Amino acid sequence: MENIVWFDVIALALIFILGVKGIINGFIKESFGLIGLVGGIYIASHFAESAGIWIDNNLYAFDNKATLFLIGFIALLLVFWLSSLLVGQIITKLLDMSGLSGFDKIAGFFIGSAKIFLVFSILFATLSKISFAQEKISFYLDKSFMYPIFLETGKKIVSLDSSVVLKDPQEIVPVITNDSNDINASN
Repeated sequence: MENIVWFDVIALALIFILGVKGIINGFIKESFGLIGLVGGIYIASHFAESAGIWIDNNLYAFDNKATLFLIGFIALLLVFWLSSLLVGQIITKLLDMSGLSGFDKIAGFFIGSAKIFLVFSILFATLSKISFAQEKISFYLDKSFMYPIFLETGKKIVSLDSSVVLKDPQEIVPVITNDSNDINASN
């Protein structure tokens, strides 16, 4: 018990509170929300570059590869997540007609708790890849017993490879240089 820090208390309280919210939403809605969120992040982190290229070729042209990756990531995440929520809504309506809504509400607690646990896991796995953020939070989380659990779980879900986002930092420099030359030429 000496390793309990405020971070652990707050994280566990939020997991419990949002688990109670899962009772209100029910198992099916919470499950499909969880599948949409975690599955969307997983799919988006693996196929964001391809989606960004498709968007660049078919919808809107972007000059920056990092922007393409981000747009592709967000687009895939939203499409997968919203599709999952829609399927969850349809199945919930069918379940309500069958009379199994009591089981749906009780099981919703567990899925609601799992969903926020996985959101925290993904958040901390992502923050651990950012050196500035890692430096700021490491002091507060060194003695936490929940942080390593969040981190390990999140790393299994998200496999962020920063080399995919921007393979060559020099790709941005000519754009900046050309813009500054245009400004100087107009003076």
